[in-house]
This record gives sequence, C-alpha cells and structure tokens, in this order.
Amino acid sequence: MLSVPSNCASWTCSAVMALNITATLISDSLFGSFGLNPNGNCQAIYGVAGCTADERDLLFGNLTAYGLMMQPAEPKGRIIVFGARGGDDKSPGFDHRKDTIPICNSLIELGWWAMPVFYSDSAYDLIVKYASQGVDGYISRVNPDVYDDFTISKYEKLLGTLADSYGLAAMAHPQLISKFGAKDALAKIAPLRTGLPDTFAYYDRETWRAKFPTTISQGPRVIKQNRGSQGEGIWIVKLKDPSLWRKNHSLDLGTELELTEAVDNHVEYMQLGEFLTFAERYLEGGVENGAQLIDQAFMPRISEGEVRVLFIGAKPVEILHKKPKEGGVSATLKSGATYTRYEPDDPTFARLMHSFVNRDLKNLLPLLGMHNHPLPLLWTADFILGGPRPPWVDGKDYYFIGELNCACVGITTQLHLTSLVAVEAIRISEENRRMKHACNASKI
Repeated sequence: MLSVPSNCASWTCSAVMALNITATLISDSLFGSFGLNPNGNCQAIYGVAGCTADERDLLFGNLTAYGLMMQPAEPKGRIIVFGARGGDDKSPGFDHRKDTIPICNSLIELGWWAMPVFYSDSAYDLIVKYASQGVDGYISRVNPDVYDDFTISKYEKLLGTLADSYGLAAMAHPQLISKFGAKDALAKIAPLRTGLPDTFAYYDRETWRAKFPTTISQGPRVIKQNRGSQGEGIWIVKLKDPSLWRKNHSLDLGTELELTEAVDNHVEYMQLGEFLTFAERYLEGGVENGAQLIDQAFMPRISEGEVRVLFIGAKPVEILHKKPKEGGVSATLKSGATYTRYEPDDPTFARLMHSFVNRDLKNLLPLLGMHNHPLPLLWTADFILGGPRPPWVDGKDYYFIGELNCACVGITTQLHLTSLVAVEAIRISEENRRMKHACNASKI
C-alpha cells in the first residue's frame, strides 16, 4: 500500500490528476529527433496549442547544432533541462553550457526523453504551457549571472510554479537553492558534527553593531556577506594589536583592525567603528532580499586549504583540495590557489567522509527547514580544517563546513559523471511520481 506523502498539500491533487490524464493522451510519434510535429505544434511536451517557428527558436534554438541524441520512441519519462542564452559559462558560439547536452544525452541513453529549453522572460507563458503537461521533472542549469531578457525572480517563480502547481520533480526547487546557498545556512547547521558552533547570523544593523565588538574581542573572525562566490565581501578580521585579545568583553570603536579580503588577499586597515559602518552595505535591501552577514571564528588552518566535496544526491563523487598560494588564505583560482582532485574513498579524507556523509547528511535538510525536499541533484560542500574541540581531544584533524552550494554546480570538466547525474535525476523523478500517485489515492 502506498503511503501518503507528508507534503501532499504542496500541490493540488486535482492538478496532478489532470497531468496524469494529459500524459495518457500524449502522442509518442516524435518528429525528427526532438518532438516537434511537422505542423509546427509544440508537441514535445505535448497536447499544447501550436507554436510558431519564432517560438520554437525561442524555446529550443537550433537543436541539430548541439549534438542532442534522438529521443526514445517510447520514453520511460520526460525531463526538461533549463538553460539561459549568454553568460560567462558558455563556450564561444555555443548557447548551452558544456555539460547540458551531455546530461540530456545520458538521460536519453537510459530511455528517458530529455529536452534542453532556454528560459527568457519573453518565453515565460509559453514555457508554462509547454512544461506543465506530460513532464515528470525539470533540471535547472542556469548559473547566477546577468542575461538579456532574464529576471531571476521571474525564473524562480516559474520553477516554483512548475513544482508546486503542476507537480514536476524540482531539481532543485528555488526555495532549496536559496536556503542551501544562503550564508546563514552556516548558522543553522552549526549543531552538526561538521558545523562550527561559533557562528552567528545578522540581519539588521542594530544586532550587527551590538554583537560584533564582543565576538572580535575574543579572537580573529571571518565576516561573510550573503552574495558573491569568489571571495568578494569575505573579510578575515584581526586586531592590529594582538595583545588586546580576550582582555575585555567588548572592544572600543576606535580599536584598530587588520582586514584581509578573501577574493585576492589584499589587506586594509580600519577602526572597529569604521568597519561596522563599512559592512552595513551588506545588509542593505533587508532580509527579504537576502541581505545578511555571517560572523564566524577564523580557522587559521585555512592556509592549508579548503576541501570541496562534490555530491550527486547523497553520493560523494569527487574531492577537490584547494590550497592557497604561499602566505595567502584565499582558495580561489583568481588568488593563485592550486587544485588537486581525489577520489571520495581516498584515505586522506576518511574522517571527513565518515563525519559528514555517515553522520551529518541525514540531518542537513531538516536543519535548513527543507525536510520535504530531496537533496539537490548536484551540489558541493566546502570544508576547512580545524583543531579538535571538547570533548574531542585525540589530536586528529577535524573539518568544519564553510559553504554549501547547489546553484548550477558545473561538471564541465567531469563529463564522465553525467551518467550518474542521469540516474539520480530519474530516481528523484520516479519518487516524485510515486508521491503523486499516493496523493491521488488518498483523495479518492
């Protein structure tokens, strides 16, 4: 007997029943390789009113030029893969990311229909018609960037509508992408074994100005803005006079600070009061627009590098050690860091894999308030080495999470992983299909 999903109310069962009926009416006689019928109708996701040649170009572009394989005649299911034209993540003369078509082809090889679709604001309504009938799920491959005819809030609304109103399996849901990638996730997951307890999130100027003079008095800190991914607005904050550490519960606003920005390791000097005012720029726009500051204890072993673990669902598939250049603390390529890849079962990182994968992973989404969602299809977790903390006094290495990300994690240099991505995408879609059937059954 099917169990009824706890999030059954997140989309209406009547909408799901309509989708199931539509799916049974879909014609599987595809035109060419791509599911466009000879009369120009958008039958690819099917039973939708006809679309013009201009609309087909808006949605698909020139599919024959991208190397997309022929779709299966009787697909086991259907997934669309969203992208956006333009941006810095494309090769010259190519509209898709380098990993988009290989992901589609890996799905096709497993008997699933997979279609790359370009999102633009102009195509919003057409995509809703196109994608809301006979589709099992979507994969979002839109990297945070600036695109023509593209509003991020409208794109996120589309993804949410397809998941919540039409029951598509979301890979990933915009709420999950937002909560997963927001820097205050580090404060929420502090209770994990790999979480850093000494972590605070600030959402307003008053709390920031009241709390930071206290935390900085006890030792070096790292201040992170919520935006940016290459170290912009991430500051390592130390006292210019180290003899002042732990002398007072709070520091005077005239205390001299030494500031190192992680993006390029450049150093600045400010008084505490000046830095408090300077960092308030990261709180502009309010919490409703993602403005926040994260305040963490500085981990001096960052000079040994960050360890990034790449996941496909719950499966770790690669470990990347990002080591800063000599004398630096930033692990970005821009700052001169060197990258070394390891297999996930490399004994060097056995302790990390045991702590996070075997013990913490099951608690990650509940702590983020996303327990009704699957883990992202593709995501990364960055870890920093730290010393043991009580009651752990065995002197071994410990790892603490420094960042999570599931916003279009790239595998353009690891295309051999697309088959694993396809398997996980199918698993998520089939589980979502099972939940829809259980929801339907509960309403009969």
